[in-house]
Amino acid sequence: MGTLRATATALGYLIRGRLWTARRREPTWAAIEEAWRSQASGNATASRDTSLAADDRIRVLGTGEEGFSVRAALYASAAAAIDLATYYIQADETGRSTVQALAACAARGVRVRLLVDARMMVQKEREVPGTLGLLAQADAAGIAVRRWRDRRRPYDAQHRKILLIDGRTAIVGGRNIADHYRGDEWRDADVLIEGPSAAALTPLFEAAWSGTPPPSEAGHWRDHVPGRAAADAIAVAALTTIEHARDSIDIELAYLVLPHAVCEALARAAARGVRVRVLTNSAASTDLWFTVWGAHACMRRLAAAGCQVQARQGRGRTLHTKLVIVDREWVTVGSHNLDYYSTRYCCETNLVARDARLAAALHPFFEAGLADAEPISDEAARDVCRRSPVSRVFDRVFRDFQ
Repeated sequence: MGTLRATATALGYLIRGRLWTARRREPTWAAIEEAWRSQASGNATASRDTSLAADDRIRVLGTGEEGFSVRAALYASAAAAIDLATYYIQADETGRSTVQALAACAARGVRVRLLVDARMMVQKEREVPGTLGLLAQADAAGIAVRRWRDRRRPYDAQHRKILLIDGRTAIVGGRNIADHYRGDEWRDADVLIEGPSAAALTPLFEAAWSGTPPPSEAGHWRDHVPGRAAADAIAVAALTTIEHARDSIDIELAYLVLPHAVCEALARAAARGVRVRVLTNSAASTDLWFTVWGAHACMRRLAAAGCQVQARQGRGRTLHTKLVIVDREWVTVGSHNLDYYSTRYCCETNLVARDARLAAALHPFFEAGLADAEPISDEAARDVCRRSPVSRVFDRVFRDFQ
């Protein structure tokens, strides 16, 4: 019954959101992508030095257990402030232990703020009863909880994943707060930055907390809010580095439903001799069945263009990472999926830097993912598309939610 209620809620959101977008005459994807191409072609980002501070400490949190154990240690070490933004926090062992740890921090005088997406928390309540009660417990424990919602744009989402400790230590990545992100089956990555570069994340969080649009660029951090689709700083940064790639592009994305501008740029890179490797989910491993046709149609285009495409296998073994590494020096990593939904409806934050040290830290994580995946040919992707007619209809009707 809970699953049926959750499905009905999600379907209602999709239909109402689709109608709302049509009525508002939001910018078309052709217009959005043309704006991206124009910005990428004239963008100086790919030629300037944007390396992290020399005394920053960088650590890749490549497993769920590592990610949450490091978070727990950071909570315990906080002296003044903890700022946490997530899509949702679930009423399971991981969610409850997180609230308990944050409550202990609040009890000893640390200012703790928790930013979640209001709609997704309601959705999760239908899937995992007790989720909204967990927020009530956080409130009662002295944690400042904000349920994010933009009443002017009711179908937008707070999709950022940020942890900021004392304004000097930051974690950004793809993990929400739930058991499945902690276990061995799901694959995701966080990056921990401790040092001067982390401090620039503070104004972004402050703006998100207050409900005002954050700056699109602050130090090495890029932020995106849905009303700026044609100026999506994260998508433009990724497109710019892909267009300027000389030797290699390694891209790992959960949902490979790439806008045409990004897919075409990857194909052009392969045509000019750049080694392009793409890692994503298979039809079995993805947690979003409706992305199957769109993702495999993109795989077909990339494989036919000479890109190496590999997919994680196994039901329940979901890849959830959002990572691009170009020429072993340019990196974008965070919450943005580089898909239609992230740009159209989601608030996102990524770390974007031209830093060989950061790229080197993430490279083994990417290589391990490739080793655990299987190649996908044009023919294999075409076969999956043929067997996914419902997903194809969904893609045509609800492309913005892909």
